[in-house]
Amino acid sequence: MIPEFDVDICVNHDLAALRTGLSAEDVAGGFTEHHEYECLGLPSWGQAEECLKEEAAFLEQAGKSDAPDGLAAILHELQETDDIGYVELMAYTFYWNDVGVAGLSLALSAARVATFYSCSSGLGHRHHARYPMVGAVPDLERAGLLARLITQGGCGVGQESGRWYIYGRSVRDMHNLGKAILDARDAFEALPEPSWTEGLAELLEELADE
Repeated sequence: MIPEFDVDICVNHDLAALRTGLSAEDVAGGFTEHHEYECLGLPSWGQAEECLKEEAAFLEQAGKSDAPDGLAAILHELQETDDIGYVELMAYTFYWNDVGVAGLSLALSAARVATFYSCSSGLGHRHHARYPMVGAVPDLERAGLLARLITQGGCGVGQESGRWYIYGRSVRDMHNLGKAILDARDAFEALPEPSWTEGLAELLEELADE
């Protein structure tokens, strides 16, 4: 089973109060209190598609599982039976994001929306969020398009300190939103690149060498 959470879905945002002026340094080093989140850089649409494809396979298995939280059970079993394979999967496909929100995080980053937080939630106690959530800061050009996709996908968004917290009742909803963003890649690519993308790749390389 894939758990669903009892949360009211609303789309509440204020474009006039949206955080703007992010720099490459802000995005690379983290610009919120969520210090454990690592910058995803500038992934390609192909990387996002690969992540979503792999995530879809896990969600399909989880939906057929008898466990109350099928996704957690499947991932735990994989870690127990193939620890190296598990680490490689998490590092190179999901970029250490929780499975269930990783696809959305990669799709947002490929769309050049700055991400700063992700949590799949679940029935255990190791998760921070009470329901699946991804933190993101779109620029003004991307905000309208992203808000429409969020609404159409049955997900919600709340705004705090100029930042968006995108959420859903289940990781399936979050995954489907990631696919919708991928399907809208042409619309996102038609928009000018946010200023924070300039120099970000080089800066991340420098930080990795330190």
